Amino acid sequence: MELHALKLSLTEQDLNDILRKYLPKNLDVDDLRVKFSEQGIHVAGIYPLFFPVRFETIWEIGVEQGHATARLASFKAMGVPGNIFKSAVVKIVENIAKQENWIRIVGDRFLADVELGCSKYAVLAHLHLRSITVKPGSLMVEAGH
Repeated sequence: MELHALKLSLTEQDLNDILRKYLPKNLDVDDLRVKFSEQGIHVAGIYPLFFPVRFETIWEIGVEQGHATARLASFKAMGVPGNIFKSAVVKIVENIAKQENWIRIVGDRFLADVELGCSKYAVLAHLHLRSITVKPGSLMVEAGH
């Protein structure tokens, strides 16, 4: 199957529902939620370290050579920029990514082969991913020739 044109719109609720369905059940994060803004995708939750640590990350999203990319642009723990807890939270994302053969870590970015991910969870398709645009309340994915 080959996509010739696709314009997919996801709401914050759509992505939160997908995360609840596909994230590992033993994930050490409580109250995980996602929202969209001009800066990117905000992911917030509570990580139980020595005590519950509320965190928020902002991920810049893009497309590079047909792969979806995500780069951690901002990190706050307990409301303030915090590098103390950053490595613990990023490690969670890295551990999830390492379990998926369609996600790679390159430097400070995550690269997702969306075609391979689709073949694992849905159907084999040549997507020709072109762009991902994040705006308040929605995320737009464009693919095809």
